[in-house]
Amino acid sequence: MFHRGALVLALSLSGLAVAGAAYAQQAAKPGAAPAAGPQKEEKTFPKDSNWTLRAMNGKPLPAGMEATLKIDGQFRGSGFSGCNTWSATMWPVRNQRFAVGPVALTKKQCDAGKMAFERAYLVTLHNRSGWDLVNGMLEVKGDSGSLSFTRGF
Repeated sequence: MFHRGALVLALSLSGLAVAGAAYAQQAAKPGAAPAAGPQKEEKTFPKDSNWTLRAMNGKPLPAGMEATLKIDGQFRGSGFSGCNTWSATMWPVRNQRFAVGPVALTKKQCDAGKMAFERAYLVTLHNRSGWDLVNGMLEVKGDSGSLSFTRGF
């Protein structure tokens, strides 16, 4: 009886080996879909947090310029953008990206430099940018630029 069980086990294992080899050959064929590699771990969107802008497009902010970002528990973003205060819905989407709804903005007028800074800041936030948490900083990157934030304000 022991021999029959060993024979069944050996046949089962050889069947698995043949099936595995057939799968490997299929995957190696030109035009076949590549085997899935390791997936990047999704991080938790940083809601319930406050951030202060420290750099824009890799450069420190000019003297006298400041901007903040608060993301509450209801995915509502708000803050100061250099001249005005703003708010908008900020929804996380796949692959560590986020979408921003229409921006509500106060109507204060400032000098041309602050207005240009504000526009660049809000455009970068609004253009379906990607985000990442790196060494305690929030990094936002998109086609229109990059923003680096530290916690708190």
